[in-house]
Amino acid sequence: MKTLIKAVISASVVFAAFPVLAAPMTYDCAIQSYEKHGWISPRILVFVDHDQEVAGVMDSVIASTQNTPMIVPYDVRSKQRMRLTWTVNNIDARSGSAKASYSATLDERRMKLSISARVHGWDNRPAGSGPCKRSNIKLTK
Repeated sequence: MKTLIKAVISASVVFAAFPVLAAPMTYDCAIQSYEKHGWISPRILVFVDHDQEVAGVMDSVIASTQNTPMIVPYDVRSKQRMRLTWTVNNIDARSGSAKASYSATLDERRMKLSISARVHGWDNRPAGSGPCKRSNIKLTK
C-alpha cells in the first residue's frame, strides 16, 4: 500500500512539473505601455497549445477591427520563450485608418510579455511589457 501511495505521489509530481506542455494555456497579460497613444493594449490575451503548435492573441486593437482572436505563427525560440507576430489593418486613427505590425515575446517561465509595434507611416515605435497570469479563457474560432 505504501508503495502504491508513493507511486501515485511521484506520478502527480512529474505531471505537475509540466503544466505548459500538458494542455493549451491562456496567458492574461497586464501591459504597461511606454507610450500614451493607445497602440499597445493594457491587457493582452495569449493562447498557446504546444501539442498542436498553435498560438493566438487578442487585445483591444484586434477587438476594434474583428470579433475574434488572431491566430499567429507558432514560433518557439527556446523551452521558455515564444515569439508572436501579427499585423492589424484598418485601425481607427487620427488620420483615418492605420496599419500596425506587432512583435511580442512571451516568457512562459517568468510569466512576462514584452511587446513592440511598428505603426506603418508613423515615426513612433510603441512598446510595453508586463506580467502574465494563467487564465481559463479559451481560444475560439
